[in-house]
Amino acid sequence: MMNCNASDLKKRTTMMLVTAVTASFLFFSVQGAVNAQHEQATQQQSENEQAPVDLRVHVKQVLDQAAAHPLTPGIFAVGMNDGVSWSYASGQASIHDTYPIKSNYNFRIGSVTKTFTATVLLQLVDEKKLSLEDTVEKWLPGVVKGNGYDGDKITIRNLLQMTSGIANYTTKEFITEFEKTPFRSYTADELIKAGLSIKPSFAPGELGKWEYSNTNTVLVGEIIRKVTGETYAQQVKKRIFDPLALKDTYSLGNASYIPGTHARGYSIPMNSKDNQLVDFTEINPSSGNAAGDMISTGKDLNTFYSALLGGKLLKPETLQQMLNGVETRIGLYGLGMIGFKLPNGQTFWGHGGDIHGSSSYAGGLLGGEHVLTVNINASHVDTWEQRLNVIRAAFGQ
Repeated sequence: MMNCNASDLKKRTTMMLVTAVTASFLFFSVQGAVNAQHEQATQQQSENEQAPVDLRVHVKQVLDQAAAHPLTPGIFAVGMNDGVSWSYASGQASIHDTYPIKSNYNFRIGSVTKTFTATVLLQLVDEKKLSLEDTVEKWLPGVVKGNGYDGDKITIRNLLQMTSGIANYTTKEFITEFEKTPFRSYTADELIKAGLSIKPSFAPGELGKWEYSNTNTVLVGEIIRKVTGETYAQQVKKRIFDPLALKDTYSLGNASYIPGTHARGYSIPMNSKDNQLVDFTEINPSSGNAAGDMISTGKDLNTFYSALLGGKLLKPETLQQMLNGVETRIGLYGLGMIGFKLPNGQTFWGHGGDIHGSSSYAGGLLGGEHVLTVNINASHVDTWEQRLNVIRAAFGQ
């Protein structure tokens, strides 16, 4: 644990917690501010040294800057451009020693899981087993009813695009309870009921309305189960993990461990009074379900996004639907994908993911030739911008 004496950061973080899931696409909002010094070690792990020297230097500088932040123990980036792979890491794998974090580590990917779930659903669309305009009521009769909700008026597109108005179950109260019992198991039904116990934020598809809600994606997972007879996890393994040989990517249900080599992951609990950074490496990820329970590596995520953006997983017209986003304060939100403009005018398509102890972003450019994954072994008020800074550097501003 590390002590915090930065009261101003504590206030900023407390404000962030109320809206973090919405604003930063967090699976779990991770809180706190810590003012503690840590030694940093920059480590280059390059599979191929052909990446442009100026790009490598810039990325390393941005990673070092992030690792110098008192709340960021370590950070790494894994990129691939035209078949050339490269990776860099900076900072620590643990706050208790100076062992360097490494770019081949496994980590919890949080809401990056949503792109996998959306891809499976869209493959079912390609197979004409369902339609994006199908209602929730058609596939999950009676599930979304009452308290202002009507599943007859909510489409699958609304769920994937976060335009359903369904409330997010990961409220401040939910997170507080999770932190008290981080090894508790949750079912999809429990998570859905928690979201539906809150009044709708707006009418389904209401013009100009959008709100991030993990409840949406858990419902998508249940629709996948209803259509295929298998869980989202079974389907994503059959359709994505195995065909793409993603050997270090997992959806482990209730298992609290992270397979393989990994860093320790940290957060400050929601109601912390002593401002100590707590180790949340081992948690039960079932509270994320199809919205955020997965574990992966930078290499595997790059392989996935390269295949997806390269048109290898979906039909061209379906991929275009996936990228047909609504305007939000952070860019376009498509069907389980976020698109934001880079300073050079290109659009980076992918998804962010924060869960207790881990903050990630993965994606790339349309075509799949240039992809990138960033991971930080903590999640706090500044990790969103830290990840974007790495992406901007890697893609030449």
